[in-house]
Order: sequence, then structure tokens, then C-alpha cells
Amino acid sequence: MKKRIIALSVVAALGGFAGSASAQVPAANHLAYSATGVGHILYTPYFSTQESNVTAISIVNTDTVNGKAVKVRFRGASNSDDVYDFQVFLSPGDVWTAGISKGADGRSQLATTDKSCTLPATVNGSFIVSRTATQAADRPAETREGYIEILNMGDIWSDGSSGASITNNQRLFTATKHVAGVAPCTSSVLSALTNENAGSYLRAPTSGLTGSWSIVNVSKVVAYSYAMTAIEARYQVNPNGRGTKSFGKLVYWDQRDTPLTGTQIDANTADPLFTQGTPRWVSAARYDLPDLSTPYTDGSTSPTIQALELSDAIAARQVVGEYTTIASIGGATDWVASFPTRRYFAAVRYTGTGAPAAVYNPSALNIYFNSGNTEMGSVSGAGASYQLCQKLGMSSLAFWDLEETSLNVDNIVISPGTPFSLSLCGEVAVLGINGPAAANSATFGSLTRTSVSVPYSQGWGSITTPSADGLPMIVNQFTRVNNTTTNVYYGLNFLGKTTSLGTFNF
Repeated sequence: MKKRIIALSVVAALGGFAGSASAQVPAANHLAYSATGVGHILYTPYFSTQESNVTAISIVNTDTVNGKAVKVRFRGASNSDDVYDFQVFLSPGDVWTAGISKGADGRSQLATTDKSCTLPATVNGSFIVSRTATQAADRPAETREGYIEILNMGDIWSDGSSGASITNNQRLFTATKHVAGVAPCTSSVLSALTNENAGSYLRAPTSGLTGSWSIVNVSKVVAYSYAMTAIEARYQVNPNGRGTKSFGKLVYWDQRDTPLTGTQIDANTADPLFTQGTPRWVSAARYDLPDLSTPYTDGSTSPTIQALELSDAIAARQVVGEYTTIASIGGATDWVASFPTRRYFAAVRYTGTGAPAAVYNPSALNIYFNSGNTEMGSVSGAGASYQLCQKLGMSSLAFWDLEETSLNVDNIVISPGTPFSLSLCGEVAVLGINGPAAANSATFGSLTRTSVSVPYSQGWGSITTPSADGLPMIVNQFTRVNNTTTNVYYGLNFLGKTTSLGTFNF
């Protein structure tokens, strides 16, 4: 119960604010899943450019008073390696859109014609493989599936100043505010913004971000779409209450390749590849911050606690979904399980003695992703040796047909034998039900695909974690069917339903 004790101690320490908060909600001390779909942090659980998939994203600033300085980071499905990141400056009420497709060289590439400001000034280009697994047979493939982190680093605000007395925050507001549909994007103003002077250009980030994603297969004419997952920073008095949306910490870091010092790294990220090794396993630069473990609230006194609280907010013990694999309608179903915070507790180094090898956050607070519940490769035969995989017992998967018939798996055997277990490989794991090849599957996902055979063609099932603590995970159901007469395909996407929360999800 360590985390609940931590939460209570934080609330007790901040309790003095409650009596003086009539005019303004105190600074956030807690992160919570936002059921409204609006928050400070957005998470896209899956993007794909496999086969002829194209992924489209839109980020909306619902705040019509303040702009937002937003960090956008694409991470690969295997081990959450950074494959592309940049900054977007949204003016009040602004929307930023982009599309991701597979380029001629096999890498994902981003394209946008949006008029909102970005750093660098042009973000169109191919994804980067320099941090992906050197052991991968096809490194460009490491950029074709993954997930997206979106984080409000700070609010852009206007104080109405002008002329000789104009303030830096007003300069930034003017530089990023659309005029006749186009933002000026004054380069001298944007390039002047740094971590050290961010407080004169930006103020503490507030809620207001929302977004959506779509995956469209242009050859099969099938599409999936859903809202991004939102996390909100809140002020919370009662540890079991929802809290009130508030403002987080200003976490702006400039988009430069300036190396970070060890002190800067340790204070701002829990990523084991940045914090461990002599020298560090991966050299971090300013563009690596902020990430989802950068302390964002008064309750997050360290990067590990930040990552832990974010994990708690989305931890689930059991998630259920439906499936359809009826051959006569071309039915195919993939469940995609995404683990947004695993990178801050477990990662894979691709260099050094014994590589590839797992590197873990050594904190005693690492209850979700540690050497006891992760492994390299997969005993079920899925994945590759350089991927970190989440261990599940066979009892973790259960399936039913339409008439209450359940799949009972019996592990009583004549010994000696090989114990059976299942691992979901990758930070984004694709579970194919009744195992069609990737080219005939619902998502066409192949990088982290695991298949399971079920004696029913339609029904529902569940993923249950071995630990009562649950796992920080977001599960989506992708089902594809087709009209066998016209050969037109249809895509159905549903968010997995959580029937049991993790122990510390409150």
C-alpha cells in the first residue's frame, strides 16, 4: 500500500491550501484519467503505416483564451523508442492536423499543411531509426507501428502589452495567434524560447487539449477512429475523490540537440536508458524533455513518482472486448494493448555486454514493470529477441462464444514438460484472435503480433493481469469484415471495457 500512503502524505502536506482556495483552485497535486476526453496530456494508443495504412491525427485546443505549447512524440511499438518528436504551438481555439504514411524507404513519414507554428519550423519528414534496435532485421519497420504522446508544456497568454513595454509572453502570443487563418510564426520569437527563460514566455499549463486519431487502409478502404485518451492534472483533497482540474508545472524544454547534464536528466525523467549506464545507455538532449515522467504536479516529487501516478490513473486488472472471426463475412479481430508508462520502468538497451538486455527502474515503487513480470522475447513464440514482453499466465486470457460457452484451459499434464505461458510483446502489443496472418488481419500489424486460437468464431473475452495491482494499459478492439459480393471492407473499433481496476487506481 506504499502508493496510497504517499498520496495521503502529499494531500496532508497540501491540505493548508484548501481553506484559501475560494478564488482560485490550488496547483494540481494529482493526475487522473479524464472521462470527458479533455485534459493536459493526450495519448494515442496506436498508429500504423503497415501495408497501406495511413494514420491521421488531430489535436484540438478547446481553450479559447490561452494558447498551448505542446510536445508531440512518436514512439515505436517494440520498446517505446523515440522515432520522431517536435513542438506545436496552438493558438486559442486552434486545431493541428497531420498524416503519417509509409515512405519509399519503408519508414513512416509525417506530412502536414497546417498553418499552426511548430519547432522546428518544418516538421514534415521521415521518422528516425537511430534509436531503434540494431538487432532488428528491418529497422524501418520499427517506425511503422507505435503510439503517440502529446503533452501541454505551458500556456501561451496575452496581457495586452505593446510597444516599448511589450512582454515576452505577449510576443509569443502574437507570434502564434492566427491572423486571417495563418499564424505569423515569428522565428526570432520562437527561437528565443528556452528552458531557462520559459517563465517569461509561458505560464503553468491548464487543461483544454483533446484529439482524435484515425487509421485508414487505402487499398482495402477500411477505417478505424477513436478519441485520444486524456489525462488531467487536478487538485485533490480526498485521495479517493475525482478532484478539480487545475494547473500543472511549467515543463517547457527547447527543441535543441544540446546535451543534458546528469542532474537535469535525473530531475526530469525516469527513463532507465537515460538515467543508467556509465556513460548513460542513451545520451539525452533537450529535445528529449519533457516526457510523461517529467514531474507535472505538486504531488509528483520525482520522475518515478510522476510515472507511478500516471500509471495508477490508467491501471486495470481486467479488460474485456468482443471478437468476430466468421469466415463467411471475412471477419478478423485484433486486440491492441498499449502500455503508455512502461518505458519509465523498463526499457531495452541495444549496446553493451549482453545486449539486447532489459534495464529496469530500480525504485522500490516499480510494481508494474519489473524483472518479475517482463522478459526478453516470448515463450509463446511471438515477437523478437530484442523486444520486451509482458508475461501473462494462460489463465490471463479467457473467451466465451455467443451462448455462454467458455474456453476452459487445463494445465494438468504428464511431466516433465515445458510450462506454458503467454507473453504480449512490445509496448504496443497486437493480439490476433484465431490468428490470421498479418496481411489478412484487422490491423495488418506485424511488428509485435501474438496469435491465440479460440474454438469459437464470435463472442467476447478478457485479459486479466496476474497481479491485483493490474497494469497501466489501454486496450482497443479492431474488427474488420467485408461484403463478399462487392469486396468492400468495413472497420469497427471499440475501446476495451475495464471491468476491474488496479489496486491503486482511484
